[in-house]
Amino acid sequence: MENIFVKGTKRTPEINFKLNGFLSINGISIPEDATEFYRTTFEWLDKYEKLDPENIHLKINFVYINTTSTSMILRILKKVFAVCSNKENLKISWTYEKDDTDMYDQGKVLEKLVGHTFQFEQVDSSEEED
Repeated sequence: MENIFVKGTKRTPEINFKLNGFLSINGISIPEDATEFYRTTFEWLDKYEKLDPENIHLKINFVYINTTSTSMILRILKKVFAVCSNKENLKISWTYEKDDTDMYDQGKVLEKLVGHTFQFEQVDSSEEED
């Protein structure tokens, strides 16, 4: 089994899942077919579950996410929750741009639906610009 890396585009996020337990999803998620786009992510998580990882840090940083993608992210979050054998060592970071209350609220909704505390990290979008 290997790490998985999917380069982000204008419509899809960068996905970087590593065997060491650091998983990240970053960017915009408005793919034509969210189910198809995230299929390889679910396949990877199915294989990863067999390794019985004790430590997972999932970092999510969306600039924008559509409704269909949100449902896929909820499925990913629930899967990651199921995969991590020691819930005390599961860290979910939800990063959002300063003053983006919609993205913050989206993270709070997902946190409640998953039933696991997220760490919310506010970033200043001007710091991210090149």
